[in-house]
Amino acid sequence: MNRSTFLKKLRMTIITTFRWSLALTFLIYGIAKIYPGQFSTGDFIYDSTKDSAMQLAWHFFGYSDTYNLFIAFGEITAALLLVIPKTATLGNIIYLPITVNITILDFCFEIPARSVTTLLTCMSIALLFFEYKKLKRVFFDSPVAAETSIPTNLIRKKVNIQ
Repeated sequence: MNRSTFLKKLRMTIITTFRWSLALTFLIYGIAKIYPGQFSTGDFIYDSTKDSAMQLAWHFFGYSDTYNLFIAFGEITAALLLVIPKTATLGNIIYLPITVNITILDFCFEIPARSVTTLLTCMSIALLFFEYKKLKRVFFDSPVAAETSIPTNLIRKKVNIQ
């Protein structure tokens, strides 16, 4: 096997591994938000001398079932799109802002999953770099002009208006 073939296979292996890892993680977390619910619910009185920032965040996110379903829908949609090769780039474009938000929340509220969410964010960014040429064509390149010519010798008809 020559070097070029090896690098192409390695690239595809990395892309596939990243896509499936991201998809499975979000699928698990998305389903966990639907039933029985990932976040705390019920009565909560926050005492800043006893309670952690994570407890505050968990109760905040657990307060609204609608918000939980919204987040779950976003995570599951991104996961399913990542699994399908033709929609994987779109799935990753949806995935990245969600995982960046989760990573920022983990750091700000001292949630112990920081290393996992940082890894997921880096994997998502890496996938976007692997798709750089495709994304550049879509977002930055101007469309190709049509190569059709318009005839200049049109027949002109006189119109009589009375």
